[in-house]
Amino acid sequence: MQNKEVNELLDHCRNYAEDLLLETGELFPFGALMDADGRSHHREVEIDPKHVPSNGKIIEMLLEYFEEEFNEYGARAYAIACEASVQLDETTTTDAICIDIRHLDVSDLPIYYFPFKLSNNSKVEFGEAFAVKR
Repeated sequence: MQNKEVNELLDHCRNYAEDLLLETGELFPFGALMDADGRSHHREVEIDPKHVPSNGKIIEMLLEYFEEEFNEYGARAYAIACEASVQLDETTTTDAICIDIRHLDVSDLPIYYFPFKLSNNSKVEFGEAFAVKR
């Protein structure tokens, strides 16, 4: 049975990613934090347009922040979401929302993927979601 808090973080990240894709056509790394009281909070790195860091650097900054909240302030969980290219089979590759969640009470969570296509009529079409064991 999937944890309610894990599902909440997955929904938060998937919905925000869809909004970003519809608004900008792009998906930059972002996250969600579940505090000690079980409330979810959206988190992004504020970017200076003159010095845009790589996605890897943005993920590092988010991870550093979340780990501090997790270890020092009693956060229950966090999620980091980013765009990934995944190979579905030998000939099919697709873009996907990749969501990595760490939870205080649930160990060994997989990494979740939500394949998507941004259609010409400004809609996000999702394929079948899947998870990959770490």
